[in-house]
Amino acid sequence: MRVPALVACVKQGEKYGPEYVTRLRDGVARHMTVPHRFVCFTDTPFDGVECHPLPADLPGWWAKLGLFKLGRRLIYFDLDVVVSGNLTALAGLNRFSIIKDWWLPGFNSSVMVLTGNERSVWSKFRPEFIPDYPQGDQQWITAQLPDAFTFPPEWFPSFKADKCFESAPEHSKAVIFHGNPKPHELGGWVADEWRQLPNP
Repeated sequence: MRVPALVACVKQGEKYGPEYVTRLRDGVARHMTVPHRFVCFTDTPFDGVECHPLPADLPGWWAKLGLFKLGRRLIYFDLDVVVSGNLTALAGLNRFSIIKDWWLPGFNSSVMVLTGNERSVWSKFRPEFIPDYPQGDQQWITAQLPDAFTFPPEWFPSFKADKCFESAPEHSKAVIFHGNPKPHELGGWVADEWRQLPNP
């Protein structure tokens, strides 16, 4: 029996409400054609989504580094992404995969595929390193895995850098809303895709 793909997000603090989790979950459900299990690692569990404690007690975006501690295969999404296309190919990737940043050298960690073999990203990290990495967790990941495989650029465009204002690009799997604006502030195609499934 095939093990369902594990799809994970991290909600730390109050920057994003539960609706960001449920709408991401529903976007994944609409666009992933293989069996999967969606979980949220959070310090504020809520009903309606499978929630687990944060693997690491770290502030803000740094909290996602705890995923590397787990030593298991998973597909990770930041909360401020809008799923826009078929995600099934992610379930078939067998190497650590991440987005190449649009403006800066290195990676953007809004979407990642972990194989479980990247525990050194966690084991080498110490909280006192945080001030030395002003670009956050993704700067640390870049330093630890500089030769990582990066997704095809058309899979995960940036709303701002790729000017996805009128529509999601044809071959995109999700559009990344790093910085501002955020999905809840927008209408048009963003509102159409960033929606919850109807109640059964």
